[in-house]
Amino acid sequence: MSDNVFPTKGGGNAEGQFIPSAELELNNFVNMVRMFMRDHAELNRLVAGEESSNRQILWAVMDALDDFNSDPPFTSYGIYSFPSRSLLVRMTAISLLTSIGLLQTRNHLQFSDGGITVGINDKTPFLQAWINLLTGMVKEKKDRIKVAQNIERAWDGGVNSEYRFVNNFYGEW
Repeated sequence: MSDNVFPTKGGGNAEGQFIPSAELELNNFVNMVRMFMRDHAELNRLVAGEESSNRQILWAVMDALDDFNSDPPFTSYGIYSFPSRSLLVRMTAISLLTSIGLLQTRNHLQFSDGGITVGINDKTPFLQAWINLLTGMVKEKKDRIKVAQNIERAWDGGVNSEYRFVNNFYGEW
């Protein structure tokens, strides 16, 4: 199985419940993100249909992968080789919630008539709270993974310290 960021079988669009051009594992991951976000038409009482399309979820996955890979130590993980599926789901959710929050903020409208005040697209504070909660969880796990990778690279790369000579090791370099 290749480890391109988004492996596909051919051309096609990313709309709808199933992405015809994508491999089964990618479709499963999109559904996994949708399950985590509870973004299903039957559960969305105020939003008609699903709030995030498959295309938006794929964009959020790419954003999450880029965020992880561009944080030192630099990596080049794709969706199949990512070290933690749960971390990738949560990072994808953060990207989706941030995008939704920007849309909510841009389209916010509050009006008042007859002593009743109504707000449209006024979910930004709630979204920010979820983003902050998830960001804290993600940062902790991401830092642990990055530290572990850094240690592994140091040992694998032959980076030695003075402790190499402890416990009677006096061999040649």
